[in-house]
Amino acid sequence: MTHGTGAGCRTMALEARGQTHSRIIPFFLVGALSSLVDIGLMYTCTTFFEVWYLYAAAFSYCCGIVVNYLANKYLTFHDTSTKTAVQFATFTAVSISCLIVNLGIVWLGVTFFALTPLLAKIIATCLAFLWSYHGQSRFTFRNAA
Repeated sequence: MTHGTGAGCRTMALEARGQTHSRIIPFFLVGALSSLVDIGLMYTCTTFFEVWYLYAAAFSYCCGIVVNYLANKYLTFHDTSTKTAVQFATFTAVSISCLIVNLGIVWLGVTFFALTPLLAKIIATCLAFLWSYHGQSRFTFRNAA
């Protein structure tokens, strides 16, 4: 008998995959909330405080990371892990990789496509969504119930 080839193993793998994908809607909604925080802060910083758009985008994104982590931990993945520091570090690492993509797209959009920083930020946020979901569900919250 070989391990991992029985019907029970295939069923467990399918259930695990389905469970992960069933969380994409709540993940999207939490992402929308944190994106509103992110984009709203960027807009506020650039418009009212005249902060350079890339500094504002980085700051606002970091604030969005905190909102996103807390909402995903408790609302999307119902995670009860007590290893919060390690988990937040993993969450932040995945989020920082998304930040790099996000800032790159904002910069490209403003510099080469003459988009407003706000429009470029919205496009960047949409494009970074799939990597974020994949990374957070596979690395940060992989053991969540």
